[in-house]
Formats: sequence, structure tokens, C-alpha cells
Amino acid sequence: MTIEAEGLHKAYDDGTVALDRVDFSVRAGEVFGYLGRNGAGKTTTVRILSTLVRPTSGTVRVLGLDVVQRRQEVRDRIGLSLQQAALDPLMTGREHLALIASLRAGGRRGTRGPGRRERAARVEELLASFGLTEVADRLVATYTVGMRRRLDATLALVHRPSLLFLDEPTTGLDPQSRRALWSFVRRFREDGGTVFLTTQYLDEADALCDRIAILKDGRVAVVDTPQGLKRGLGGKVLKLPADEPGVRDTAVALVGEPACRVDGTVLTVDLSAREELLPELLGRLRDAGLPLNRMTVADPTVEDVFVRLTGDTLESGGGSGAAAVGAVALSRTLGSGNTASTGQGGF
Repeated sequence: MTIEAEGLHKAYDDGTVALDRVDFSVRAGEVFGYLGRNGAGKTTTVRILSTLVRPTSGTVRVLGLDVVQRRQEVRDRIGLSLQQAALDPLMTGREHLALIASLRAGGRRGTRGPGRRERAARVEELLASFGLTEVADRLVATYTVGMRRRLDATLALVHRPSLLFLDEPTTGLDPQSRRALWSFVRRFREDGGTVFLTTQYLDEADALCDRIAILKDGRVAVVDTPQGLKRGLGGKVLKLPADEPGVRDTAVALVGEPACRVDGTVLTVDLSAREELLPELLGRLRDAGLPLNRMTVADPTVEDVFVRLTGDTLESGGGSGAAAVGAVALSRTLGSGNTASTGQGGF
């Protein structure tokens, strides 16, 4: 296993329990989704797995290494992209990559990193792979959010890690940038890499992840493939226009309020284990004046599973954007061993 967590527990000094005896494992070569509402413990888990935070108790092994006893070895082998990007607005994209490649070249005592030519070639390779070649010599201050997140991803990949942690990587991106980063995740997996992904977009987890863990109240409620989660929920869901007069009241009267939720202009009615009510509900809605062409019967989604398990939709808090730091501070942080050696921000 690439990641093994057993009895993972994290309690803070104020008594807050972020993780309560969490157990899960991540297989080599998979994209593992880690879902939960804001405050459920997702980022705490990522920080523990990447050695930035020590667990209160429990054992965690990453790439076969204990994250407490062998912290530096873990950091040497992983890539990490958190929600806040450690980018200096007064440096260019190429300068960021050259800096991290140079720091990496020093290696640990008794080891020798790649030479100057190899480092330069790696920089060019990453710039091209992420579509940043044309803006490589522009100041980061001029970059869009999508460019900054792509640059941050390249910093996490300079040393060719086999395991990549992505904490809500596409928050705030436009659809085109989001699709591009989906393609990157798929390519990374196809090349043999493993990805630990947290996301606030459930369609993203459905599209990208081989398996998904859903976190509730600091514990893992379930781990399964997206298809397995949806099969386990069973039944159908009915999609209706939420703004149509009387539609919600009609649905609630028959199936109850807990089975009905509104997302924007769409009312979703969960018919799990109650599909026998579908003909009657459709008849009532038609009698209330709703045309049949405005009713859609569909299979459940990962979001429907999430709502069933947690009792609520996944809150869309969003990342805090790119937080600029100075080049000296960045150099000290990455060189001192006090953080995992990556670009530390969302895509």
C-alpha cells in the first residue's frame, strides 16, 4: 500500500477533535478521493500524511515509511499542493522552478542531486507540460489564478515524486483550467503515480477517483469506488425545477422533506428504496401542472451518496487564493526541512 492509516487521531490543545480513529489505505497507482464537509478533517489528514502535522495517536505509513519517525524521507518522496500557493509575485515562473530544482539538487547529506543541465531540462519539461512556456519569463504577479495553480503544481513535481497530495486543487478555476488539470491528474496516474485528492466538487471525485472515502465527524464513514457507492445507495433520483410553484410542496408531501434538496434551480428527490412511489409522484406533479418534459429520472450520483451519509451537501467554502511569500522565505522553508518540499498551494 502507498498509504496506510490505522487509528489516526488528532486532537488540538483547545479540545477540538479533528480526526477520531480514522482507518484507510491507498493503493499504488490510484487516484484516491477524500471527501467531507468543511471542517470534517480533510486538510488535517493531508497535513499529517505529508508530515506537516504530527498525529496525536495512531500510526501512518506513507510509501512504507512512518510519517513521524522518518519524516524527512517521506518528504523526499512526495509532492504536495495545498490550498494556499507559496509563490513570490516578483519572481517569474521559470525562476520559481529553477529555485526549487536548485534546492532539490543539494539533496540530503551524502547524496548528489541532478546537475545543472538536467535541472534546466526538467524545468523546460514541466513548463511545456503545463502550458506555461509562453509565460515562463513573466512575473507571477501578472498570472491568472489558473496559471498560478499550474505553476504551483510544477513545483510539486520537480523531483519526480511517486505520490502527490492535492488539496482542493481546482477551487476557483474556470472550466477550461479545471479540465486541463483533470487531464494532468489522469496522466500522472497513467505514468504510475498515486494521487491523494481532496475536493469540494463531487462531480470531480466521480470523474477522477478510483476509490472515494467519505469523512463524517472526523471518521471515515465509507470507502468504495464511485460505482460501488452509487450501487450501494440504490434507487433513482428525480430532478425537478425548484422554482416551479407547488413542485417542492408536492414532493415533500409524498416522500418527506429529508428526501428533497434544492441546489440552485434544481430540486432533487431521493427515491432510494422507495421507487414504488415514482409513478404516484409523477402523477401528482403532472396534476399540479408540471409538464413531463421538465421531470428527469436519473441514477444517483456521488453527491446523492454524500448527502445520504452526511445529511447535507458538501459546503463550497473555496480556497483562499494565492498567498504571496518572498523568495527568501520560500528558500528557507523548503531548505530547512520544516515543510514538505513542494509548491504549497492549490492548482
